[in-house]
Amino acid sequence: MSEATVSRRHRLEAGLARLVLAVSARLPAALRSRLGRGLGHLVRVTLRRPRRIAARNLALCFPALDGAARAALLREHFCQLGEAALELGFLWRGARDDFERRVQVEGMEHWHAARAQGKGVIFLSAHLGSWESCVLYGSLLGRFSALYMPVHNPAFNRLMVQGRERFGTQLIPKDRGLRPLLSALKRGETVGMLADQNVDPSEGVFAPLFGIPASTSYTVARLSRRTGAPVINAFCYRLPHGRGFRLVFRPMPTDYPSGDDVRDAATMNAILEAAIREAPAQYWWVHRRFKDQPAGQPDLYAD
Repeated sequence: MSEATVSRRHRLEAGLARLVLAVSARLPAALRSRLGRGLGHLVRVTLRRPRRIAARNLALCFPALDGAARAALLREHFCQLGEAALELGFLWRGARDDFERRVQVEGMEHWHAARAQGKGVIFLSAHLGSWESCVLYGSLLGRFSALYMPVHNPAFNRLMVQGRERFGTQLIPKDRGLRPLLSALKRGETVGMLADQNVDPSEGVFAPLFGIPASTSYTVARLSRRTGAPVINAFCYRLPHGRGFRLVFRPMPTDYPSGDDVRDAATMNAILEAAIREAPAQYWWVHRRFKDQPAGQPDLYAD
């Protein structure tokens, strides 16, 4: 969208976001965490639709939990969403050395092993914890490109891109396709992808996630097969009380990719599910992950 077509509403929304980012970036981390949790509580009690979607997802994925336990998980989930929103000021505007100090990295040997193969590296991550930290940290390790979906507000989109690219990341809009990622991998660089959301069935396969058919992208496995680039998982968990982040690198199984799209999608979802179970409140439950279902199956989000 051109500058001329950016509406007044878009500019106002982006201006408000810029102000919030500027203020939150200057807050002490513990205070920012508390305010974020309060913001999440406010969103939960005032916005019905995201609350309903998250509650339905938790009921589908954690059927063994009783009503009280799921209600507590739902409350904590929205608190985590609020923290994620306010920490953007620090992530998109804070000092680089402060960011590096706040990230505790585990499994760095897996990154080095993948890098040593000399075929580029694919970062596989998810909307879990502080995924924005994954984007920033990836750029600290060398040349890093990340696929992303632009938001509808072009003024805010520019703000988002500037924040994510400030340490050197190159963001690639999804509509540009895979060619830029292929080129980066051929140059021996690292690319990042969030592959945990519902995709149109024409762009993926159905594979189980928490025992439920989930329309899952096959792009990561196919990209790895085509280039020989190893895939490494990167999940960044938020530590309590604003203490920072725990970034965990993990390798994929040695038989991934197998060449079977369904098998590879199932493998990817199993790893994602295990990562979510480590901190279930930190996953993006407000997304309709199971929106598309195999033919003949009911709508899991119908009222």
